[in-house]
Amino acid sequence: MIRFLRSLLCATCFCIFGLGGLLIGSAVFPIFLLIYKSKKQRKMFVNTIHYSWRLFVWIMCALRLIQVNCPEYKNLKSLRGTIVIANHPSLIDVVILVSKIPNSVCVVKESLFRNIFVRKVIGKTYMSNTMNPDEFIANGADILSNGYNIIIFPEGTRTIPNKVVHLHRGFAYLHLATGADILPIKITNDPQILGKMQKWWDIGTKPSVYNIIVKPTICFDKKNTQTKRAAAIKITEQAKNILF
Repeated sequence: MIRFLRSLLCATCFCIFGLGGLLIGSAVFPIFLLIYKSKKQRKMFVNTIHYSWRLFVWIMCALRLIQVNCPEYKNLKSLRGTIVIANHPSLIDVVILVSKIPNSVCVVKESLFRNIFVRKVIGKTYMSNTMNPDEFIANGADILSNGYNIIIFPEGTRTIPNKVVHLHRGFAYLHLATGADILPIKITNDPQILGKMQKWWDIGTKPSVYNIIVKPTICFDKKNTQTKRAAAIKITEQAKNILF
């Protein structure tokens, strides 16, 4: 019975999330487009997503579906122009990180740009993981230069259990092009829910505890004379060792 009730609460939360996305994308964002100019529009879009997802996470915590521990929350609130990379154990990782890191844009799957519930929300602000490299660097550099953070999951999808982890190097090339700091964040959730091979409604019988662990900034010797490709490989290996 407890498992059924928790599954019902989880379904309710995702309905709220989907309907909220429709409302914001169809009613709120069009108003911003009419009232504000381009730079102000992005700020309003980003802030709206941050606070609405913060509310969603609060609801899930209040219903005892999850618990989120983030000891470095005060420091994350002050981040500006930073490339944030993280592992990706569950479906709601991006929502939790955006709720904890203001002024953030995220690189997400192309399929989300076609999702009826969130496409009008993320389509205005977020970046697709299928962008060609030049476009990715150009867009990323513009976002970072305006003081926004970019959240990237280098795996490109949720972690697949018992499979060797492979990280994409886009974040490393973005760092090399812009000089922006790379901040790794390791996410754990116990018991595991919303994973790659799990049903979204299988939420278990007790709250899943999410720990948001901020790791030291990745340092790379910019005086190093190796090629960009070799440098990107080295940075990616550093990231992999830190996150996994």
